[in-house]
Amino acid sequence: QPSRAARGLGQLRYADHPVDMMNIKAFTLVSAVERELLMGDRDHISIECVECCGRNLYVGTNDCFIYHFLLEEKAMPTGTATFVATKQLHRHLGFKKPVNDLCAASALNRLLVLCDNSITLVNMLNLEPVPSGARIKGATTFAVNESPVNGDPFCVEVCIISVKRRTVQMFLVYEDRVQIVKEVSTPEQPLAVAVDGYFLCLALTTQYIILNYSTGLSQDLFPYCSEEKPPIVK
Repeated sequence: QPSRAARGLGQLRYADHPVDMMNIKAFTLVSAVERELLMGDRDHISIECVECCGRNLYVGTNDCFIYHFLLEEKAMPTGTATFVATKQLHRHLGFKKPVNDLCAASALNRLLVLCDNSITLVNMLNLEPVPSGARIKGATTFAVNESPVNGDPFCVEVCIISVKRRTVQMFLVYEDRVQIVKEVSTPEQPLAVAVDGYFLCLALTTQYIILNYSTGLSQDLFPYCSEEKPPIVK
């Protein structure tokens, strides 16, 4: 959570006097949820992923639970902030696998949950799966399109890296259904993906590329070794 200093950095460039940026503390680390509130005395529990949407904080754990908290920010005299977390509820997904990823789709009132190679749609408030049972199967990881091209405000565009070798798929996710719109092959096995418009930024086994999923055209960026460090794309 950026401190007040960080939120004011945009104005510093227009100050009448020079500002020593090296002396500005951009971020302050503060506790949001105490471990006891989340895990109690269970030492074997670990956090796998988190998602924050407004005041809603969602936490996925290695024992297949999702926790929902409400965060209230309180300003301190020092200029920083502290948080009070109120636990709403938690729910087990019914698997014996960790929750790998969470993504909130607030326009749909849905939380996209990746667990056991499936993306399940659950209600953001009660964490219940949608009655239709809609889910995307065969996903190793996914990303939501930052600049959707579909034009429907009640639809989320999602790209998944498929369990199929060297394959990515584009889906339209609605409130209670999913629809595949495109499947594209990649020159190597993809490991990470980010989406903007028609363009996918993909980390493959040995290099990063940009791929236009509409035309299928790709552009090599630069090499890297996936065996030495995990790829990050954004």
